[in-house]
Amino acid sequence: MRIKVIALTTLALSAAMPAVAADLTNNEPAPPAAQEAYSAYDWSGFYIGAQGGYNFNQATVLGSDQDIDSGSAGIHAGYNFQSGNIVYGIENDFNYNFEDNKNANLEWDASGRARVGYALDRTLFFATAGVAAAGGKVDAAGIGKKDDILIGWTAGGGIEHAFTDHILVRGEYRYSDFGNKDFGDGIGDFGATQHKVLFGASYKF
Repeated sequence: MRIKVIALTTLALSAAMPAVAADLTNNEPAPPAAQEAYSAYDWSGFYIGAQGGYNFNQATVLGSDQDIDSGSAGIHAGYNFQSGNIVYGIENDFNYNFEDNKNANLEWDASGRARVGYALDRTLFFATAGVAAAGGKVDAAGIGKKDDILIGWTAGGGIEHAFTDHILVRGEYRYSDFGNKDFGDGIGDFGATQHKVLFGASYKF
């Protein structure tokens, strides 16, 4: 009798083991889903700021090439959109140039540009390109003064960092070719190019 009971018990346990094993397998936690990398800081929105730096300008005027380097100070404003780590938007800037050249000057320069960059949280690496303009001025002995607007293109890039949710700082380099403009008899074509190095700060709303 005892042997029969043991045999029946063993048979019952054997039948139950596959169900227990199945329950244990089904209760195993699922592996965590892979998470995509993203920028925790939100770069999207409107911003406005100020900047300053130095221009390495070269002009072709009165039949010769002239270096008309200068300091620069100005303002900028723009709007960013963000999709994952990609940040893109538009920006305009205007700069007054501090030059000390008696014959030729670029009194100011301005641009309207597109920007696109890659954000690593609060740090943004960006490229920029667009339309550029500058105010050219010539003061030639025996001819007089002449000023006009040159229009060309600009391209460059830089790094921007958000120290707080609203305060951004940047370093930027741009190359601009303002093209040529006929300044009339006695002066001829005025052409100018520019290497601009800028540092600035912005407030993001």
